[in-house]
Amino acid sequence: MAKLVMLQGPEGDRSFPLEKETQLIGRQHDCPICLEALAVSRLHARILRRDGSFLVEDLGSRGGTFINGKVITVPTELNEGDRLQVGPYVFGLQLESELPPDEPPPVISAQVTALSSNFSLFTANPAQKLQVVLEITQQLARTLDLEILLGKLLEQLLRLFPQAERGMVLVLEPKKMLTRDRHGRDDSNHHYSRTLVRKVLDEGIGVLSEDLGRDKNIVKSETLLALKLHSVLCVPLISQGRRLGVIQLDVTRAGFAFRAEDLELLTAVALHVAVVLDNAALHAERLREERMRRELALAREIQQGFLPLNFQPLGPEAGFDLYARVQPAREVSGDLYDFFSLPGGRLAFLVGDVSGKGMPAALFMIAVRTLCRHLIPASSSPSEMMTRLNDALAADNPTTMFVTLVHGIYETAVGRLTICSAGHPAPLLRHSDGSMEQVSLPTGRLLGIPGGDLSLHNSPVNLAVGDTLVIYTDGFTEARTPDRKEMFEVKRLIETLAGTKLAKAPLKDSADAARNAVERFGGIIDQDDDQTLLLLRRRS
Repeated sequence: MAKLVMLQGPEGDRSFPLEKETQLIGRQHDCPICLEALAVSRLHARILRRDGSFLVEDLGSRGGTFINGKVITVPTELNEGDRLQVGPYVFGLQLESELPPDEPPPVISAQVTALSSNFSLFTANPAQKLQVVLEITQQLARTLDLEILLGKLLEQLLRLFPQAERGMVLVLEPKKMLTRDRHGRDDSNHHYSRTLVRKVLDEGIGVLSEDLGRDKNIVKSETLLALKLHSVLCVPLISQGRRLGVIQLDVTRAGFAFRAEDLELLTAVALHVAVVLDNAALHAERLREERMRRELALAREIQQGFLPLNFQPLGPEAGFDLYARVQPAREVSGDLYDFFSLPGGRLAFLVGDVSGKGMPAALFMIAVRTLCRHLIPASSSPSEMMTRLNDALAADNPTTMFVTLVHGIYETAVGRLTICSAGHPAPLLRHSDGSMEQVSLPTGRLLGIPGGDLSLHNSPVNLAVGDTLVIYTDGFTEARTPDRKEMFEVKRLIETLAGTKLAKAPLKDSADAARNAVERFGGIIDQDDDQTLLLLRRRS
């Protein structure tokens, strides 16, 4: 039976059988997979069984659901070897044996546990055997490249077992056995008995048949008959309880059979090989993670390059101050801000928050920004631009991602703003005396989903000299305390930004104050969401 095995988490070693077609994961007590940590939503995710495969679907959780470190936004397949993360818990999938039987399980003539450490194996030609084993150990220590490692290993094994005509290393991968390397009289022949391999893996034993032709304990399957084997050795590769694969040696010539001491010797070698294979897999995983980190760092650099940093787009004499900042929760952000000049001394600006996090949200954000840059100059008002933006996003949006957005046009000559909001938090207005209020702004529907009334409205806002418009994303107001019980909320953001000191200081000081206040409020926990702030102050 397939199981979800807890690899890491505050509640210790647990496992959950995956018996049903659908099983919920969450903090709610009636969830089959009930997790008590507060970082887990009441109904966090679910596991779907479809034709022998398993899919994981996030159910709109606060903290997201991750497979191999990547947040999932659509049902995603979970395989053995993957890491499923829900809050502070990390799980692995343990499947029932995926190797289809091609013969009844044999009774093997001899077997030895994979955890054996019997040094009597050196009694026959001990010096020579010990020398070869040491050479194998040295070879294993020299490289973490699997292909080189396995090739050298089999060369040494054929020296250690001169009667063997063929050697194979079979590595267990999700849903199949993969022949990673082989050596012998015919490298094209890599067939093997699945039943024999399955027994070795499932029971964690090494097996020996000295004479297959006369061995009444082994059923003569078509596979074994076709191979015309005389004697066979097969031992498991096990490290930290995980089945990694098997080593198999065999011979077709009569009179060259393997003996019990050969089985013990190969089992001892396999113990070392399994550890090195595990280390090699970890090394390969670290290389993949490092490559991913480099790619994400490059993606972040590219994304940051889209954000304008010239906060005087109309020149220093334009009569206003401008500042904006994005603080990503991860390497890349789903938040965006943008601003640029329009004819007639006008400034176009926008702040948006894309659903989801990570790379999918970042890519969608770039699409939103690119469309806005194209649509704003050709639109007569913010609401017209956002209507056209919704049509463009909804027409080709297979992931059903969406964005909340505030878009405005500032007429610098008279200090007049025209603003439209699509599902975004209402901006704040700080007056020159430091007092603050929320802007009364009709909030339309979020953008990117077809059909329905968008309810978009153009709202005028007059800025007096010294007034500052503050547009933010909910990464500020929905930041939580370490126990997850309390949110920062709008009132704390207002308290942070109010006062004559910040009203007269550079706008960057306001952005720093908001960021620092949220960090103090949230303690040492990582932020859950991107945090974006845009401030526009009329100077004259």
